This record gives sequence, C-alpha cells and structure tokens, in this order.
Amino acid sequence: MSIGSDPARATAHVTGGTARFTATDGAEEMFEAADADAVRRLVVDRVRADAAATGTPIELLTSGDRGDHRLVVDPAGDIDVELDDRTVTRAELRQQAWWTTDPEPADQAEPEAELEAEPGSEADPEPEADPEPEADPEPEADSEPHVEPVLVAEVPAFFPPSAGDDGDDDDLDDPTPAGWEPARVTEIPAAAPVTAPAPDDAASGGPTTGTDPVEVARASFAAEDQPAPVEVAATEPAAPEAFTPEVTTPDATPAADTAFEASAAQGPRPSFIEPPSDHPATVTGWRAFFVRIGLPVKPSKAEIERAEREKAVSRQWAGCRAIAVANGKGGVGKTMTTAVLSAVFARHGGGNVLAWDNNDTRGTLGWRTEQGDYDTTIRDLLPEAPRLLEATASVSDIARFVHHQSVDRYDVLRSNPELLAADQRITTADFDLLAQVAARYYRMVIFDSGNDESADRWLRMIDSAHQLVVPTLAAPESAESAALLLDALRKRDEHSRRLADGAVVVVGQSERAGIGAAQRIAAGFEGHVRAVEIIPFDDSLKAGRIRYDALQPRTKDAWMRAAAAVARGL
Repeated sequence: MSIGSDPARATAHVTGGTARFTATDGAEEMFEAADADAVRRLVVDRVRADAAATGTPIELLTSGDRGDHRLVVDPAGDIDVELDDRTVTRAELRQQAWWTTDPEPADQAEPEAELEAEPGSEADPEPEADPEPEADPEPEADSEPHVEPVLVAEVPAFFPPSAGDDGDDDDLDDPTPAGWEPARVTEIPAAAPVTAPAPDDAASGGPTTGTDPVEVARASFAAEDQPAPVEVAATEPAAPEAFTPEVTTPDATPAADTAFEASAAQGPRPSFIEPPSDHPATVTGWRAFFVRIGLPVKPSKAEIERAEREKAVSRQWAGCRAIAVANGKGGVGKTMTTAVLSAVFARHGGGNVLAWDNNDTRGTLGWRTEQGDYDTTIRDLLPEAPRLLEATASVSDIARFVHHQSVDRYDVLRSNPELLAADQRITTADFDLLAQVAARYYRMVIFDSGNDESADRWLRMIDSAHQLVVPTLAAPESAESAALLLDALRKRDEHSRRLADGAVVVVGQSERAGIGAAQRIAAGFEGHVRAVEIIPFDDSLKAGRIRYDALQPRTKDAWMRAAAAVARGL
C-alpha cells in the first residue's frame, strides 16, 4: 500500500465484547458482540466500508484492555498491520512468514539454461536436423559407480561419552541439599558445603584434581562404569575382520576425493526433524485476532517474556525444593505471599505443591485458604508421620492431613490458630520428621513462617530452605524489619548468608495511590538482594480467602514475575 499523505483517522476503544467507535468525521457509535473477536471484526468491517465509500485510506487507532494498535485500511479493503516498527501487508503475510526476508525464488528456467551452457560435456554431436535434444553429459569422475570405503578413522556416535562429558543433565551441577532428600532430612546442615572423598587412584585411573563433588562423582563413574576407551587405528579398521570387507579404489582417484570423504568434510548431516519450541509464546489482543483470520503474526516482546516466565515456574526439579517466606514483623503479607506463590507454581507445574503453615502462634493460612474434607492440622500429621514414610504407604494417604485447593491445585498443611503456642510447639526432631514426609509426597514446599525468629521450627526452616522470599509493605516499618532480617541472616552462617544474598523481596502496594512509596522501598533493596518485585494494590488480597482467579490481570503478571524470580534461584 502506498500512501501519499496522512490518511484519515478513526479510533476504537475495545473492552471485552464492547467497542466505542469514532469515525473520521467525529461521529461516535457503539458496537456490541458476543466476544472480543466478534466486536473487532465489526470495527474492521465498518472501517473497510468507510474507506471504500470515500476512496481514501483510513488509519484505525485502537486502545483498550489488550493494548494500543495501529491499522491502515485502503479503499480495496486490504489491511496493513504495524508489527515491531515494520508495516507488513496482508499479501506479504499470506505469501511468506514474517521472519522471511529472502527474495522470491528465481524462475527455474534460468538455472537450466546455465547448466546447458556449462562446458564439460563430451557427448557426440547430434544431427543438425534435430538440434533441440542434447546428449546427457558424461558423468564426472566423482559420480562413477564405486564401493564406498570403510570408515576406519571415525568413532561411531553411539560410543559412550568420556568422563568429562556431562551430557545435558543440568541438575548435576546443582545438587539437591541433603536436607531435602527424604532419607536425609534429619541431617540438614546449617550451611556447610558438601564434599565427597576423592576416589582411589587405582579405581579412577589416576589422581583426581579439585574437591568439587560433582566432578569427583563424574570421574568415578567414568572409571568404574564406562567401558575402556576404544583406540581406533588410523590405517587399520577398528571393527572385526568379518565386518571389514576389502575394498579397492581406482589409483587415479585419491581417497580424499571420494563421494564419502567429500560428504564427511561438510560436517554432520542436519536432522530433518526440527525440535519444537520449548514454551511457545501466545499472542493476544489484536494479534490473536489476525492469527484467527489467517494472518501469521509474531508474538510481541511482552508475550515472549511472559512465555519465558511461565517456562521458569513450570520447571520440574530433581528433588523437593523448599521456599521460606519470612519477615519478623506481622501483617506484612507473609500468608498472602505463600498462598499466591503456591497457586502460581501449582497451576503451571502440574500441582504437587505444599503450603506449610510453620507458625507457632495464630497461623492464619488455614483461614485464608479452602477447607478440605478433613479438619486436620500439623498436630494430627505428626504422630502418623512414621507410617507415611513406610514403603507400603501410598500417595493418597497424605490427603487426610492436608487441605487441597480445588482450583489453585496446591495443598495446605494447617496449624491450629485456636491453640496457644505452648500447646503446638514443634521441636527440631519433629520438624525433620515432617520434612521427610513433605519431601516424599511433594516436589515443592513453601513455608509461611511466624514472627518468632528464635523458635526451633523457624530456624530449621531457614536451615532447610533453598530460596528465601521476604515480603514487605510499602511502609518504612515493614521495610526496616525485612532489612534487619537480611542483616541477621548474613551474620548467622554461610548457608543463611547465601539465602539473604539470593533473596527475592516482594513489595506490596498497600494503597491504591501508593505506587511511589512502593518504588522508593524497592529501590532501597536494589543491589542488596537478587531480585525485587512490586505487587500492585488489589482489593481481592485485602481479606478473606485468597483465590488466584480473583486477581486483576496486572496483579497476576506481577506475581508471575515474582514467582519466576524465585524459580531462577532454585
């Protein structure tokens, strides 16, 4: 489409199935339809009719609940879509994908003519009476029939990898702390690094350098379990004689010029099977509308980033992961943070997430989440823990002691807020036993902690955590309490220091107009922790049951960013 001057402009504000349309002459009109796609089609059809009637292009500017977009409709009804500072026509989009910039393929007759003009054909001349057919050129030396040579100097791809090859298992570089392996929860260290004894030189094939347990394990595995490396001679076949038939090649043709050697010199053959995208981004708004009508549109930058966050929170780790939500001050959003993070990880990771109310005094996680089929608490689970760890126990046995969230897909292990702290204290041994049960039945545990930072269960939670989340309100007292907690953990031991340095701080906007205060608090934590995320004000989080579906879209996006930041630290 070529536009010599600025086109006439129409606007549309789209909200759900309703659109407020303003024509080029200023006249306003309301459109209503069953859904967003239908009302968008009505708007586009109206602009097409106006462009056809006036004989001039019309620029359509849209706004609403799915962002701002710009379209240009010409009198013929064609639509130009602005995509990432490039305008692509409907014809372009239908002819080729958006990422293709190569020119159209040339006429196939031209290469044929070039081939006919190439020298090298020694065929007998044809009679002049019939000049059109031409004899096929004699085959070149490389295309003469021959027996392919035996591969004698290349190692087959299926040979076992060497000791230094760790393959694609990223988890080998991130060993799970001993505290969260079911058989070793009672041995959770404060933060001491784990080292493995070096294997015997006779068993490993030589001395092992370094103290990294992963490297020691790899060297031991390579020496004990892998077959001895196969040495392949450069001039003799490595395979048994029965599988190496004698092959002769013409003296005039060197081995390096054979078809096989020429193919091998080009590198490995590319696979015809393209791997699928790990987590494809989903287009929304007007982009989704054009996809539905057959126009391929690439995802926006925001949609790609959203897909990356969803991939992070849906990851499945090798072993149970523990997340501690802590702040020494009450009323700063610890319970809310625990519930929403549990919902995000469970919804995107397939469930199997436990929200654990690790509170001696008036833990309210049970009050703000859904009641299960049984009125049970952590005090009911503790005496049954040994039975749940038996080999005969089934996965469903844990259901009697936790409260399943039917929509948000995670489970809640409640405390009893009606009892005094003296009646429900959990010792270190009790915590370790319960942790063994949690590690056996869940892939992730998120602790909602109390305010007593000297309690045995609080300290044991810190010792066994893989990630620390510190919630705070956009208020000086809450923020200072969070900062003091981080300072104290850095002085406690090495494990606690790593938790504090890698912590994720969640700043909750406590008032509708309090974004400025939240930004100032967040800026104060920048550089002192690994990540800081601001959660906007949302009425659904103030009181009552916490339900993820009740959150506003921008609130969901903020919690998704926070959960992705947590996931990257596990």
